[in-house]
Amino acid sequence: MATTKKTGGRKTVRNDEGRIRRKNMNMDQDKLDRLVEILGAASETEAIERLMDEALLRHELVEGVRRVAGKGGVENYFPDGSFDGWAA
Repeated sequence: MATTKKTGGRKTVRNDEGRIRRKNMNMDQDKLDRLVEILGAASETEAIERLMDEALLRHELVEGVRRVAGKGGVENYFPDGSFDGWAA
């Protein structure tokens, strides 16, 4: 269930997943349209939410692999450093 709270003139909505705040952003409409189509999202907002979830999951996975690799016994298949670009 969502609850609404006034904070500094802005309305913040909380749902089961966290804080939801309206954003006004400039972005490439063609890229956004393509993203919605590729993901099969019902809306632009859903597409952006799913993309953020995927980026955050990727970051968590890369960090987990780094922690495991830091304990030793893991062969580096990316000696050229290309693996580092994934966590950007």
